[in-house]
Amino acid sequence: MKIIKRSNAMAQSRPEGTWQIRVFHRKAVGKRSPRYLIKCGCCDQRFEIYYGDGTLEIAGVMGSVEDWREILLSLLTEGLKKRRRNRSTRMQPDTPKAACG
Repeated sequence: MKIIKRSNAMAQSRPEGTWQIRVFHRKAVGKRSPRYLIKCGCCDQRFEIYYGDGTLEIAGVMGSVEDWREILLSLLTEGLKKRRRNRSTRMQPDTPKAACG
């Protein structure tokens, strides 16, 4: 599995006008499952994604990879369709606005 690598510095802005999500990875050791720690770009809000053996636990909710794929891919593809539709009519902000405090 390819490990996601990105800058985890606070307050890194994105071209879309949002803060870059910070991603941390922990490898499996003994009985401890591998996990991704996902943190907000502007504050310390976070959640964990544990994975292995065909299952994913996202923010404490366990499900099969297929269940999560069905849910998340439909959200992501819908978001891309709306973004493409609105791109020509909407101006992007220059600086990200904090959505959480």
